[in-house]
Amino acid sequence: MTARKALKRRKRLAQVSAKRLRDGTLVPGSTFETGRPALKATPLKPGRRKPALPAQPRERLTVRSGGDCEIQLSVCVGQATDPSHRITTKSGGRHGEAEVRHARLSNVLDACRSCHEWLHDHPAAAKAEGNGWALEEWQEPTEWPVLYRGVLSYLDDFGGVHPVKSEADA
Repeated sequence: MTARKALKRRKRLAQVSAKRLRDGTLVPGSTFETGRPALKATPLKPGRRKPALPAQPRERLTVRSGGDCEIQLSVCVGQATDPSHRITTKSGGRHGEAEVRHARLSNVLDACRSCHEWLHDHPAAAKAEGNGWALEEWQEPTEWPVLYRGVLSYLDDFGGVHPVKSEADA
């Protein structure tokens, strides 16, 4: 659902379900204090979604991260709970070759919920040159460095992290 449709839905529900007394005050329990009704999240139907990452790459990702967030933004919680894909499914799909590419360790970062949501809420910043948290479909994850826990590094498909060498180190 787009943001515009969600806003229209909230406004429509607020008009329909906000019960007001004659003096204009809200009836207790009919809405939030802001005047908007409570929207219930619909649970996903069982069996409808594939796991974000198959079991073997997920285990290797957990070993690489040590259970800690690999992005570490200022909103970071610390404990990694979500696999965050650098190339999203909408950019590459989940069938055939794209499915194999999607599950590669160089394409996935172990993230805490806060960092993962921030990346989805700020797609332009996630794709900003220099951090590598989000890539385009044509980009090869092993060839594009990522800001890994504050250090610009290359990720490989075997669970390795290789810091980028600067000209001063060479």
